[in-house]
Amino acid sequence: MSGLVLKIAPGERFIVNGAVLENGDKPARIRIADGDARVLRCRDALLPEDVNTPVKQVYYAVQLLITGDLKEADTLPAIDDACSKLLDVFRVIDPEMVPMLRSMISRGNYYSALCHMRQMLILEGQLLARAGSSASSDTKVA
Repeated sequence: MSGLVLKIAPGERFIVNGAVLENGDKPARIRIADGDARVLRCRDALLPEDVNTPVKQVYYAVQLLITGDLKEADTLPAIDDACSKLLDVFRVIDPEMVPMLRSMISRGNYYSALCHMRQMLILEGQLLARAGSSASSDTKVA
């Protein structure tokens, strides 16, 4: 069985090609056979007010490509530019992390890109927490 297989919880909402779908009262497995389908689990969606870091900006832009709120021609160059900036930070952690993300996005594999970025979001949070704790420990009050 090829294609994307989603395990959907009871009542879970998800978007396929711009249409919002909701599962019934039982767990389900759904196979998306079309490789070009744009899929987003609503539970994985970021709210605009939560977009406050560089990785979240890329994640949100890809999310809006999936929902059809942004057009590829307008958005992909900006996403690629943002990925270039992320490369400097993530190269030390994993030199293939950002190139893999760019490849997924360039092929239109947006769902895979979001899944990949979830790990990047965790790492970004750890880096920001570490930077915040070292900044606060360096701050001296007279």
